[in-house]
Amino acid sequence: MTPTKKFFKKNRTLILLVAILVLLLAIFIPVELKDKRVDNSKTDSDKKSNSLPPVIVSDTRNKVDVPILMYHHIRIYNNSEDKIGTNLSVSPENFKSQIDYLKSNGYTTISFSDLLNYPSKKLPDKPVIITFDDGYNDAYTNAFSLLKQNGQIGVFYVISGFLGRPDFMTASQVKELSDNNMEIGSHTVDHPSLITLSPTKLSSELIESKNSLEAIISKPVTSFCYPSGKNNTTVDDAVKTAGYLSATTTYSAISNTSEDKYILPRLRINSADSLKSFIDKILNK
Repeated sequence: MTPTKKFFKKNRTLILLVAILVLLLAIFIPVELKDKRVDNSKTDSDKKSNSLPPVIVSDTRNKVDVPILMYHHIRIYNNSEDKIGTNLSVSPENFKSQIDYLKSNGYTTISFSDLLNYPSKKLPDKPVIITFDDGYNDAYTNAFSLLKQNGQIGVFYVISGFLGRPDFMTASQVKELSDNNMEIGSHTVDHPSLITLSPTKLSSELIESKNSLEAIISKPVTSFCYPSGKNNTTVDDAVKTAGYLSATTTYSAISNTSEDKYILPRLRINSADSLKSFIDKILNK
């Protein structure tokens, strides 16, 4: 018997086991590689479907200051016979320097919806709300474009019954504001002193304005502004009943997240405000 035959005879069992092992490897390795190729060929949509939902981070700060700025006209106007109108007019140049300051110094404009979602949703480090009362046309022509260019938002309180009048916005302009992420709030139908109205008239001013604006923008209108800042507990309760979630006054102070959301104070920005006095106001100096 040759040495080769003697080797195979002596190690027959070992050789048989090696042959079986080689056969098994030949069968299963291609299948494993194929499975890996299938895994790697998953579509982007498949991968996205397996991704975790975004995490909403709550705000852990006990209280956050939120300056609410109050503007009316954004125009060049100086009429000695109209001191109120002059005082309520901020020039486009001054307005631009003010919102540019906010952006370059870390302030982020937010809506009242953002404020109401605190603390379940985190606010920016330095939030600010910019409001415009009455719905004047110059707030559309001279403020809206600047805010949009800066990536900022504003809240426009509209007197629904004044839409389309000379010097006031039109319904289509209000819709354009809303379509560009500006918030639309109610400032009643006719801008009366709410504290003097009967319960029926009070309810009508609040509800009809809300309904009219919602019909224009096809979104809920939940922010309200008291005409001339006049309110009392009866008016406050009526505002809540009408379905509003926040309301602003003319009380002068820096607001914060612990405030009663139906008597939010604001900082009036006037024609005489220089950039320094503007900064002093928002820094509470």
